[in-house]
Amino acid sequence: MTIITVGIIEDNTFLLKSFRDYINSTEGLEVVFSCTSMEEIKDILKSNVSKRPEIILLDIVLPGQSGLEGIPFLKSKFPDTKIIILTGYNDEDLIINCIKMGAVGYAIKSAHLSNIVDIIRQVARLGAYIDQTIVEKLFHALQTKTTSSLMDKLTFKEKEIVYLVEKGLSYKQMSYKLFLTTFTVNYHLKNIYKKLKIHSKSELLSKLIEESKS
Repeated sequence: MTIITVGIIEDNTFLLKSFRDYINSTEGLEVVFSCTSMEEIKDILKSNVSKRPEIILLDIVLPGQSGLEGIPFLKSKFPDTKIIILTGYNDEDLIINCIKMGAVGYAIKSAHLSNIVDIIRQVARLGAYIDQTIVEKLFHALQTKTTSSLMDKLTFKEKEIVYLVEKGLSYKQMSYKLFLTTFTVNYHLKNIYKKLKIHSKSELLSKLIEESKS
């Protein structure tokens, strides 16, 4: 039987262990590395990976370098590897950017583990997969988007912070999640407020809600 080799980069250690254990217990699949950040995989690669992954499950919101920013590096090290974006960040612009950068799959983290395995097998067999719950939104965005959204004005790091604000995280929690100081988080938030012409988190949330209804 041909074994599908899998690498996992996910900063939530509980999810990382769950993915790794389930995949390793599934016939025909083997995890060849699992780590919590782009910096960690770079350290692992210094000592070489004995088996190259056919598939990489890649989280987007990572401490330090983001998953999106890490795609070119992974493609340079594993040119034949297929990257599946694994995240709860359900945003059309992000999906499009990930595909442009070289990802071939996009799945929501909350999917059942058996579904994640199905996605891995489909990508290995067919070369691509996008979660069906967001296909319609993605095509709608590609076909009808004529005006810029709030998020278009922001850098990727700023988008990460907006996402964490939406999740209700505090400055301290955001700094821990992104491996930034609270000062840096505050600096990014000030830039976000300036770009969007607002002055507080509550105004930011109001604008996001307003845009989601339009």
